[in-house]
Amino acid sequence: MRPRSDHQALSHAAIYLVARGLPGAIAFLAIPLFSRLLAPADYGRYALVVATVSLLNALLFQWLRLSLLRYLPAYRDDPGRLKSTLTTVTGLLLTVLGILAAVACATPIPAEWRGVLVAGWVLLATQAVFEQCCEYARSSIRPGRYMALQVTKSTLAIGVGVGLVLLGARWWGPLGGMVCGMAIGAVWAYRADWRDVRWVVDRRVLAEVCRYGIPLSLTVALAVVIESSDRFLIAWWSGQGAAGLYAVSVDFASQTLTLLMLSVSMAMFPLAVREWEQEGPQGAQEQMRTNASLLLAVGVPCVVGLVVLAPGIANCFLGKEFRATAALIIPVVAVGTFLAGLKAYHFDAAFQFAHRTIWQVWIVLFAAILNVALNLVAIPRWGVAGAAGVAVITYLITTVLTAWLGRRHFVVPWPMGSCGQVAVAAGAMAVVIVPFRGFHGGIALAGQVMAGAVVYGLMLVGMNFLGLRDAVIGRLRRRCAVEARGGGVVAPLVETR
Repeated sequence: MRPRSDHQALSHAAIYLVARGLPGAIAFLAIPLFSRLLAPADYGRYALVVATVSLLNALLFQWLRLSLLRYLPAYRDDPGRLKSTLTTVTGLLLTVLGILAAVACATPIPAEWRGVLVAGWVLLATQAVFEQCCEYARSSIRPGRYMALQVTKSTLAIGVGVGLVLLGARWWGPLGGMVCGMAIGAVWAYRADWRDVRWVVDRRVLAEVCRYGIPLSLTVALAVVIESSDRFLIAWWSGQGAAGLYAVSVDFASQTLTLLMLSVSMAMFPLAVREWEQEGPQGAQEQMRTNASLLLAVGVPCVVGLVVLAPGIANCFLGKEFRATAALIIPVVAVGTFLAGLKAYHFDAAFQFAHRTIWQVWIVLFAAILNVALNLVAIPRWGVAGAAGVAVITYLITTVLTAWLGRRHFVVPWPMGSCGQVAVAAGAMAVVIVPFRGFHGGIALAGQVMAGAVVYGLMLVGMNFLGLRDAVIGRLRRRCAVEARGGGVVAPLVETR
């Protein structure tokens, strides 16, 4: 029965890859567009505002979204209790933040800072509500609804953002586009999915959510510190222009890889939670084994491609001022992002299933302190390359610590066989594309990527990765059987299991 389960997992992951990938591809266009429309200093300012809002969002609201994902199956008979509590708490937090922002604006601060505070609160509010809507669609295992929300956000964010920049809004333009896209998506989702919400807090639900979610929120916030502190330190040491150069390179590489790994996690983790509720730890372990295999299958070839083709990618996608820095640090950023994905999307599950999420806080707190300390040494000496190297060291340490400590609470399986298959296939892919890495341009890059993908895919099929070869042969036999029947020849339906 296991091959059939793996085939279903592959199908479900493919659905979420489309659901996340289509809007992700649209949003991905923002990086080359804004790297051409904005100066490095303006991009750096925009990136710092987004990083600050992301940190506050993770610290104050991520615990609510993660709790929605974890507990919605348990409240399937009365989801309104959970949704009402989470929505009411979100509204109260946003109200308090709005009052604090208004008080700050009333103090004698520069007018520019007043605008930043107002824009920051509006962005934070729309992001908190929008992402809660997205998490509900994901928790309900409705990738179509999730994709619609993300496409709406991405399309409007780019269209409105570019329009505002062309009208002279500079770094305010991308922020305005983000707010517009998320606000429209959130209004539509609330009317469709949240009509049963009441403005009330269930104390028992809140206590349960707090125990589970707050440590996770601290973990996510500290992870954002690791991801964004280097940008603030680079801006401090070298100016906002250097921070902009660094941010474009990191955003480009990390969004590409994170998109693929997140799509797998979005498909697998809700299924693993459902297996835990229905079948117990063994069912969840089987689902997480498939999760690790798919994370490796999509992450490793992406890392290889970014490492080998970094100069061609930078020349093809980014503005002239950003290319040299991107070609230098994209390979390093790719390795760090892959390690971070393994930790967040696989090994962290050990603490989440066992309700020991406080351990994640201590691990990431140690990593955040280490990251800042190493950056204080590396950035003055090696600049943006030093910051990228520090990120790899930090993510490596946190991944190893998480895997080691997590086994004490819940054994998250690691598929050695799948790991070897992916390594062999990625090695064959590298052998094919390395001789042609010196060719730049859109056509050359497309050919390199296509050739690498074909070789990699054929190798996985040949090694029967997750039953792929059996699935292909079975489908071909069924098709031949159907065609034979249509031609008047009776042929048995043979299915490889």
